Amino acid sequence: MTEGSERPGVQPTPGSDVADERVDSWLPGASGGDLWLDQFATYLGFGVLTDRFAPNVPPSYVYATVLVVAWTVLSAAADVLVFGTPPIYVTNPYFLLQPIVLIGGVYGAHSLHRSYLQAVEEMKLAERADEPERFRDIVPGWLPWALFAAAAGLQLFRAYVNLADFTTMGVVANTVVFPFLYAPILVQFFVVYVGIEFVAPWRLYRSDVGIHFLDPHGVGGLRPIGELIKKAYYFIVVGLVVYALITYAPGVSGWEISATAGTIFTGVWILTILTVAFAVFVLHRFLHREKRRNLQALEAQLRDCLEDPWKVKEYRVKADADGDVDDIRRRIEEVSSTSEYPATFSIWSQLALSVVIPKAVQLFLTGI
Repeated sequence: MTEGSERPGVQPTPGSDVADERVDSWLPGASGGDLWLDQFATYLGFGVLTDRFAPNVPPSYVYATVLVVAWTVLSAAADVLVFGTPPIYVTNPYFLLQPIVLIGGVYGAHSLHRSYLQAVEEMKLAERADEPERFRDIVPGWLPWALFAAAAGLQLFRAYVNLADFTTMGVVANTVVFPFLYAPILVQFFVVYVGIEFVAPWRLYRSDVGIHFLDPHGVGGLRPIGELIKKAYYFIVVGLVVYALITYAPGVSGWEISATAGTIFTGVWILTILTVAFAVFVLHRFLHREKRRNLQALEAQLRDCLEDPWKVKEYRVKADADGDVDDIRRRIEEVSSTSEYPATFSIWSQLALSVVIPKAVQLFLTGI
């Protein structure tokens, strides 16, 4: 909603029991705060393990840590003891970063989800929106399941087609580990990331929330979501840097680099930049629209207080309207001074640096 507009019904005021209850229900640990991966892990029995040995830890952490570490040790041991070949972690030590990134992906999904809920609370969307639930469950519950089914199905089909080319451990990796361990972790992070970079900005744009023109940061009250977009991209930066290290393996002799490695890396890098650009563009259009709408409304109020308002040299303030004119002009200044971009200079500079880092690392590694 725009500043000064009417809204149907009685809205809870800040500090009221109703408003506090609506806000508290969004905080981490509240109902609906679990991730899809926690449900998936619970279905596999890790909920029981968590309840028994680590009741304060989400099941997804136990699922990822136990299975990723177990597979890393098992595959390396099998290569050495059964097949007599050096493990991939010896051939290319940078592959040791892979299990760390996978477990880090679970942490990233939880951290971003928690930060999103905190941003929603800081922006007081539960009090300002007519339909606050649209900002609570920004991704439909069926989407992670659909993406998992697609990812696992494609991987299993690929494994079936190339089954004759795999070793024994390759069969296990391609028919069990990749579709039922790696895929769910990647799907969960992807869903959270898409929710932050695409769904949340778009729903804010289509909402009745309006702009907080009294924001001391001058960005219309959108600093929390600007910070969140930056934080989400930080995790992408880490993933891209690790991907570059594994792919180019600096200092590892005999490691062959794929001819398409550079093209794939650049394509993924550009795609991630476009996700950030989309979020920033949508929020910019939201700020621009609300700022323009409020300025037009204030200008109309100002004209009502003036005689000959279209003639700057001749207009006069109507009798008894001096106080109203001063107040309206102050409000116009407050609206006009609000930025049309959802970030402070600090956020912009940090985001710009993080965008450059992956490509700079890749160019450095290719030059070694």
